[in-house]
Amino acid sequence: MIDFFKKLVLAIVQGIAEILPISSSGHLLIASELLKVNTNGLQFLIFLHLGSLIAMIIYYWKDIKDILVSLWIFLFKHNREEKTLYYCSLFLKIVIASIPAAIIGLIFGDIIDQYLSNLYFVFSFLIVTGCILLINKKLNGEKTLKELKFHEALFIGCFQGVGVLPGISRSGSTIFGGRVNKLSNEEAAHFSFLMFLPVTAGSFLVEIIKNRHEIIQEYSNISNLLIDLTTIIIAGIITFLSVKYLFKIIKKGKLHYFAYYCFALGIIGIITCLILHYGF
Repeated sequence: MIDFFKKLVLAIVQGIAEILPISSSGHLLIASELLKVNTNGLQFLIFLHLGSLIAMIIYYWKDIKDILVSLWIFLFKHNREEKTLYYCSLFLKIVIASIPAAIIGLIFGDIIDQYLSNLYFVFSFLIVTGCILLINKKLNGEKTLKELKFHEALFIGCFQGVGVLPGISRSGSTIFGGRVNKLSNEEAAHFSFLMFLPVTAGSFLVEIIKNRHEIIQEYSNISNLLIDLTTIIIAGIITFLSVKYLFKIIKKGKLHYFAYYCFALGIIGIITCLILHYGF
């Protein structure tokens, strides 16, 4: 029951922090430390992201369907209508925007896990996230995704690459990247979460392949499988609710409120780490 409770807490943290601009990787590391959970080799964390991914696929199913249908009729039926061209273009922009994060994750993923996943870095990066959100408030723009250029999509993708650092919010940094390119808040958030889909799916598959033997061993025990499936579903439900909540916040122009939370948690966290380390 204790293990189930710990996994339940981590699932709730994942569902909330994956969507809100407060860094899910950072919060999972903090929660794991507080709960005394060793996340090294913890296969459960891999599947938590699957719960969020499924939730986002459901939330954006209309866009996904329109993209797939448009690609099909463009390639095989030579349809060149405006809607078809728009969704084919959007697909290419998402692919281009996913390249930086994929490269950074593949090349530097192990280095980041080894050297930048301690709590000092996490709390410091949370303060950086707070700064990003405050600067984002000052930016203006009303461009739509239709007006977004391919090189601008790549530029936004670079911010997603920065978002692999624990404590740097992926959603916060990519929304900021969109706003720098004059997208409206809602359009920037829309593109941010469409970008989330291929990057998360790709990283999930990579982790599955890397850890396949440990995963098979872990889930040969049916009770472990049932417990993790339950918490994965909970993570997915909370993710779905979180994205709906976030868009309400964005419409009200209050995304920067999360900056104050990031500042508070980052500063308190650093001070706490120093006290524990030096015994002030």
